[in-house]
Amino acid sequence: MTELEKQDIEFVATLDYDWGKLRGKTVFISGGTGFIGGFLIDVFRYRNACFGDDIKVVACSRRKSGTEGEVEYIAHDITLPLDSMYKADYIIHLASNTHPAQYGADPVGTITANVFGTYHLLNFAKECGAKFMLASSVEIYGEGNVSPVSEVFCGYLDCNTARAGYNEAKRVSESLCQSFAKQYGVRCVIARLARVFGADKKTDSKALAQFMRKAVNREDIVLKSKGLQRYSYCYIADAVSGILKILLDGQDGMAYNVSDDDDGMTLADIAKYIASLSGGKIVFDIADDADASKSQYALIDCSRLKALGWKPAYRVRDALKRTYEILTEHK
Repeated sequence: MTELEKQDIEFVATLDYDWGKLRGKTVFISGGTGFIGGFLIDVFRYRNACFGDDIKVVACSRRKSGTEGEVEYIAHDITLPLDSMYKADYIIHLASNTHPAQYGADPVGTITANVFGTYHLLNFAKECGAKFMLASSVEIYGEGNVSPVSEVFCGYLDCNTARAGYNEAKRVSESLCQSFAKQYGVRCVIARLARVFGADKKTDSKALAQFMRKAVNREDIVLKSKGLQRYSYCYIADAVSGILKILLDGQDGMAYNVSDDDDGMTLADIAKYIASLSGGKIVFDIADDADASKSQYALIDCSRLKALGWKPAYRVRDALKRTYEILTEHK
C-alpha cells in the first residue's frame, strides 16, 4: 500500500462521524473483496487499531474464505439464501457486476446478483434486526434533460436491451428496500453512487479505468466517441466517506446521491488530462458500443447528502492525478 493510499484510509477513518454507533458491532459486507468493500474494511481496521472500536466484519464474496484479524471472509453466492448462523448489526450490499464488460458477458448474473442478492440480504436484515444499506447507482436515472439530477428524478430507460439489466436491477433493488421497510419494518438507506474511480488493481472496463491503464503504461488513450459526455464521478475515498455517512446518519427509507463536485470536464477533457500526466495523447476510434451507457449528460445533485454534514474532499482533476500517482508507484 502506498503512502497516498494510507492517507486516504486515515482521512476517512478520522472524519468527525458518530463512530460510536459502530463500536462493538458486526458489519456484514457483500462484495467484501471488491474495490469499495476492500477500502471500507481498511477503514474499519484503522478504527480498531487506532481507536479500539472493536468493529467485527463479515465479508462475503464468491471466492475468498478464512479469517484475517477482525475480518471473517465467507465464500458465498449472494443469489442464494444466507446461513442463519450469521448475525449482523449493519449490512452493506455492494456485490454487483459494475462495469460494461461484465454487463455484456454476464447480463443475467448482473440482474440476479442485484435483485436476488438484495432480497436475501433484506431477509437477513429482517431476521437480525440490522440496518441495511444498498449501494445503488447513478445509472438508475436513465436518460433525461434534467441536470443536475436530484433523488426525486427518474428518467427514460429502454428496458428492451441487455445493457439495461444493470439499471433496471438497481431500480428493482431500491424498490425491494422500500417494500421490506413498509411490510417488515426493516431499516434501509440507499447510496446512489456516481462513477467511482481510483487505484483499483483489478481489470475494469469503465472508461476512466481504461484511460488510466493506458497512461500508466505510457500508451495513447483511445476514445471510442467524440467524448462530449458529461458525467458525475466520485473518488474512492469520497465514495466510502459518503457510504459511511449515509449508513450512520441517513434517514430510514431515504436515497442519497454521492459524487464529487462537478469540474466542468467532458469525457474528452478527462481523457486529455489523464494522457497529459504521462505525456501521451488521445486517439479517436469512434464506434458503436452496445455495452456503453446511453446517457450523455448525467450530473447529479448531492445537496441531500451534504445537508447531513458530508462533503467531498477531492476535486475530480486532483483525484485523477492522485490515482495516476498511486498506480504508477504500484507498476
